[in-house]
Amino acid sequence: MNDVVNDTRYAEIALNQGGVRQIYHYEIPATIGAITIGHLVEVGFGTAHVAGIVVGLSDTSPVPQTKPILARLDPDPVLTPQQIALARWLSEMTLAPFGACLWLMLPAGITRSGDKLYTLVETLTPDPSIDLTPQPPLRPHGEGESVAGRVIELLRERGALRGGQIDHALRDHDWKRAIAPLIKAGTIRREPLLVPPGVTAKQERTVTLAIPPDQVEAIVATLRKGSGKARTLRFLATQSEPLSAADVIAGAEANNAILKQLADKGWITFGAADSWRDPLAGRQFVAADPPLLTPDQAAAWEPIRLAVESRAPGVFLLHGVTGSGKTEIYLRAIEATIAGGRDAIALVPEIALVPQTVRRFMARFHERVALVHSGLTAGQQFDTWRRARAGAIDLVIGARSALFTPLPDIGLIILDEEHDSSYKQSPSPPLNLPNYHARETAIKMAELYGATVILGSATPDLVTAWRAERGSIHYLHLPDRVIVHRARLAEEATALHIPVDRYLPADAPDALAAPLPPVEVVDMRAELRAGNRSMFSRSLRTALNETLARGEQAMLYLNRRGTATIVLCRDCGYIARCPRCDSPLTYHDNAAELICHGCNYRGAPPATCPECGGTRIRYFGAGTALLEQVVRDEFPAAKVLRWDRDTTREHGAHDAILTAFAAGEANLLIGTQMIAKGLDIPRVTLVGVVSADTALGLPDYRAGERAFQLLTQVAGRAGRGWLGGRVVLQTYQPDHYAVRAAAAHDYAGFYARELQYRRELQYPPFKRLARVLFRDASPAKVQRAAEAAAAKLHEVILRERLTATQLVGPAPAFFAKSNDIYRWQLLVKSADPTPLLRNLIPAPGMFIDIDPIDVL
Repeated sequence: MNDVVNDTRYAEIALNQGGVRQIYHYEIPATIGAITIGHLVEVGFGTAHVAGIVVGLSDTSPVPQTKPILARLDPDPVLTPQQIALARWLSEMTLAPFGACLWLMLPAGITRSGDKLYTLVETLTPDPSIDLTPQPPLRPHGEGESVAGRVIELLRERGALRGGQIDHALRDHDWKRAIAPLIKAGTIRREPLLVPPGVTAKQERTVTLAIPPDQVEAIVATLRKGSGKARTLRFLATQSEPLSAADVIAGAEANNAILKQLADKGWITFGAADSWRDPLAGRQFVAADPPLLTPDQAAAWEPIRLAVESRAPGVFLLHGVTGSGKTEIYLRAIEATIAGGRDAIALVPEIALVPQTVRRFMARFHERVALVHSGLTAGQQFDTWRRARAGAIDLVIGARSALFTPLPDIGLIILDEEHDSSYKQSPSPPLNLPNYHARETAIKMAELYGATVILGSATPDLVTAWRAERGSIHYLHLPDRVIVHRARLAEEATALHIPVDRYLPADAPDALAAPLPPVEVVDMRAELRAGNRSMFSRSLRTALNETLARGEQAMLYLNRRGTATIVLCRDCGYIARCPRCDSPLTYHDNAAELICHGCNYRGAPPATCPECGGTRIRYFGAGTALLEQVVRDEFPAAKVLRWDRDTTREHGAHDAILTAFAAGEANLLIGTQMIAKGLDIPRVTLVGVVSADTALGLPDYRAGERAFQLLTQVAGRAGRGWLGGRVVLQTYQPDHYAVRAAAAHDYAGFYARELQYRRELQYPPFKRLARVLFRDASPAKVQRAAEAAAAKLHEVILRERLTATQLVGPAPAFFAKSNDIYRWQLLVKSADPTPLLRNLIPAPGMFIDIDPIDVL
């Protein structure tokens, strides 16, 4: 079909509607105002009204009939051209719909969904066959009630309602089918609409002096001496800009009544201004000057400085042992970026790390800094997005989603702990979000913006290290630990009541280096043979007693929550399992419940066995909750804090726990992997790994790498001050190569061993991997879907002669059932699996994950 050419302009619009992948052309009405690429607009789609984003403009349309754009929903574009280009790339790389990739970059508050508005038309006579007997006030569902009549009563009492509002009032009722005849008869009018945004700009009242400042004293002379009115006028006379009413009341010791009286006299005027919901507002940070760099830091900093200043895209792997001073390199890179008039993004893998990162960065950069992570309110996220779009932010700190903040000119992107799996968006049914990796996305952004990327880690991802070895990423190394500088050491000595001359030698350099902490590997099999059935080996118990006696701090790591991980009948072998997931339930003593950590199913622990009726129900395994109980029993003098998902559900809990422990309010911190990442507390001289085996038994090709990274990272929390430190690592597999390498701080040895294993089995980096996950409530249907997809891909492989491509499966996933949904999967090994998987037609319950971080 030939393109339609006329005087009309057309917008190419992407929609975020389920699996819609096509771009649609809409006419731009002359009355709607200027439309540019990136605008958020309202359009008709089928019988609904939906939101769309303009991704292109043209003078022609490929179809003769086009609908008009109905409204421009924001006067300014909501996405930059670079973000739209990035979304196109994400769509190609992840096989996700273009619209879904675009909406990934918008704050939740701005997203609008389509709905219908239902209005009662009282003047029309409804179909007499429909029972519309007036109902009593709405009550719990009862037998024989007319659903259509209840809808009529709702609309009569409350006026026009959206479908979502009726859903809420009539849960579990098929009211749409019930009122279909009423809509056909005209008794109820149904119109498409967009739901208003969930969050809008917040305004605050402002106050401005309405008279010339030089007239204030003449007016004050007519007022009672020292009155609130006089104070307020004099205060406002010193201000050059409007102030919020709250600031005026605080500054002049006034109140709202005084402000109203002054306004009635015409001496002040009220206005309105945006009020930013900023989680950093009002927080105080102690300024810190940059320390001198060690020779290794200086050598690593120089090429990064040149890259930042040249504005040429480049990627650096900053491989530094724990405590080697990577953060100081980050800070200098940010400083140089901002000094050059550009913006920076600093990512951390976990929200738990944000408070500490904020303290360090805000001590250096006091203003124009913002936070972005899922723990913020919708209003805070929305306002941060608006400030960034307006160019009012220089630096964004946050978790994975911070990468999409609309900064105008991004010059630097930092990924701290770049190896961490939290940087990957994994399949999250029922939402089919783009399964992107922040690292690969940041590298693409560097191309689009001409930016520098710094990937920092003590245990780089194997694929990242392999790329650096081959030269596609610049490799920088910080081999030695840097122990804090002179001034901080003196402060620590005073706080610990240690003579400064013993704690800090007089001839010590400005920056001090120290070896990594020694790691003692304890074979727990030998402990059992010796009769020790405690959670603590003899070595760890002794080390804990010594550490606490010296007034120092310790950390205990156990990557399991709860009190017991398996509830078992010793008579018949029954294990309490989740009825929805078929996975073992975890016992939580504080709630006296069995909880599924997959779907959050909760149930009471059995008093007798449901299968044999036996009473020998026993609890096996240990989680952080049980560990806390045991510590309090065995070490009564210890002041204990626990840091896991169960203790951080409330807003601000991460910051509160970290602050309390860093301030010395507790001397023993128990936690899961949250405590393994990035924490820098100099008084921690002992780290105990209660069990190093939790990740080693999983059927995943990355199990060894994950175990090595986690053990190395948690060991790195010890000895970060001048007091030094040690690590006790308990394991039932002391000869496992990942355990041996972590104990020796031997990344090079681990890398060589793991790379050989990957080469033999053709896993990344030698082949890329893709995972196709199938989910359905029916075990037969999910199996058929997986087998049909495999047959389709086998056909393409044979036809295209893709001899280097391998299919693994289909087969049930390791977690074969989750929340009453059955799961099958199919794996693809290929140099590039994306072209092959484009042959699969997206279907409900099918999720494609390119370069998955796990195959469980």
